[in-house]
Amino acid sequence: MIKLWLVCYDIPDDKRRTKLAKLLEQHCQRVQYSVFECPLETNIISHLLATRWLLVLKVSEDNLRVYPLDASAKQKVRVYGSAEPYEPPDYLIL
Repeated sequence: MIKLWLVCYDIPDDKRRTKLAKLLEQHCQRVQYSVFECPLETNIISHLLATRWLLVLKVSEDNLRVYPLDASAKQKVRVYGSAEPYEPPDYLIL
């Protein structure tokens, strides 16, 4: 079942920050400079964390946070000044 995840980071190193952002953009929608909304199944986000995203980090310096948002939290989101929370398309163009 697809769940909405809020992923945010604070990475002081430009190279690591850019690399993580590019990886996140493959599966998530950037909503602020270091904040992404990711509509993914739990097993998929766990796999991405373990095999890609966390490998970029230097845990002694960087900070990555992943928050699960349930359906009720998503409905309560208030957005001011930009697009509504990301909704994945109902179709996929290959």
